[in-house]
Amino acid sequence: MPEILAIITAANDAYRAFVASEPDREIKVAVGNAVRFLAADLTSAAGLVAATREG
Repeated sequence: MPEILAIITAANDAYRAFVASEPDREIKVAVGNAVRFLAADLTSAAGLVAATREG
């Protein structure tokens, strides 16, 4: 699903901008983990949608 991939891309772009602001390491790690989990969940959702559409 292109919409889901666009959300993942936007989250990764926002994370890179966040990292560029040089946050504390602990906060950077926490936000990085959240972005990775979001991307994984959305990737799973995209797979489910694709499987459902295939029948």
